[in-house]
Amino acid sequence: MTRQYDLEPVPGTSSPKKSVSAKGMARRERIVDAATRLVARNGSRGTNLAEIAAEAGVSQSGLLYHYASKEALLNAVLDRRDEVEDDVLWQDADTGLGILDVIAHNVTRWAGHSHTVGMHTVLVVENLGDDGALHPRLTSRYHVTVDRVAAVLAAAQDRGEIRADVDTRLKAIEIIAFVNGLETAWLLDPEIPAARTAKAWADQQRLAMAT
Repeated sequence: MTRQYDLEPVPGTSSPKKSVSAKGMARRERIVDAATRLVARNGSRGTNLAEIAAEAGVSQSGLLYHYASKEALLNAVLDRRDEVEDDVLWQDADTGLGILDVIAHNVTRWAGHSHTVGMHTVLVVENLGDDGALHPRLTSRYHVTVDRVAAVLAAAQDRGEIRADVDTRLKAIEIIAFVNGLETAWLLDPEIPAARTAKAWADQQRLAMAT
């Protein structure tokens, strides 16, 4: 499904991809991997392109050939993160209450993608203000996600699977808030049982909303 920020481009986002060879694509992936790790560790403001290039094993001019600016590279990092998450969350666009289990399952992926989880949280914090370069994109992504969760819940409500007194949009906001809070707690202390917590939460939510 096309994302809202694809329909409404934000100035400074990643430019259209050039036609590149398999070797060039592999280099892009190394650069994005390196940027993800360094942003998760040091923040985007504490990371420069020279450091990312060195981490990726390419020259700075080689990095700039693929990504003309730090902002373009950060958008590419977010593009990959969002595409992977969308593949997990939206394989079935109408899961009903099963969306709770899908979201809980996504939490089980965090341990294997800790740099991506950390990178995203850091970029959100760095761009909370309206003057943040990535603020429009991240805000749009948040609203798109809330809209999609609310739509799934509303469709389930129309089928009689969810109680009529549940405000599906407010519930969607609550669900995203839970995930974001759990993510932050897990980044602070990776020893907390995030996956088990998410599974128990999903079960409790299902019982509370189901007819």
